[in-house]
Amino acid sequence: MKEFLQNPMNIYAVAFVLFLALAYVLLRKPILGWIDGEIAKIRAELLIAHELRAEAEAALAECKTKQAQAEREAEVIVKMAGQQAEAMRKQAAVDLEAAVARQQQMATERIRLAQDKAVGAVREAVLTMGMDLARKTLSENLSEADATRLVDSAINEIPIFKSAKSKI
Repeated sequence: MKEFLQNPMNIYAVAFVLFLALAYVLLRKPILGWIDGEIAKIRAELLIAHELRAEAEAALAECKTKQAQAEREAEVIVKMAGQQAEAMRKQAAVDLEAAVARQQQMATERIRLAQDKAVGAVREAVLTMGMDLARKTLSENLSEADATRLVDSAINEIPIFKSAKSKI
């Protein structure tokens, strides 16, 4: 054994084994406690991560549900808007037809009134021209004695015109 102890490599090897044994005995519990603490932290973080993932999946599912519901509501709104637009278009067509009919009736009435006015103006012009022509003809061809006789005859016929007018 003397030879064994004489070799410095053997002493180093024995010292190293003793160091490891001493380190194992003294440092085992603190190192295992530290490692267990780190494992507990990692497990807690994993648990939190699983909970966050579950919450995220629930939120995603809720968002998908809300999105689907919003899409259905949007489809209903678009459909209703289309129906309202069609109803408005039909009402506008009816209103336009009514307005055109009113305008046409008003134009027809204006034309009739203008025709009546024109006919009245033509009659008045014809009567005026006839009266002027009759005056001219009578003044040129009628003597004073004949004119006096015609005036007296016209005065005598006034009561006949009054009775004829009251019958109408």
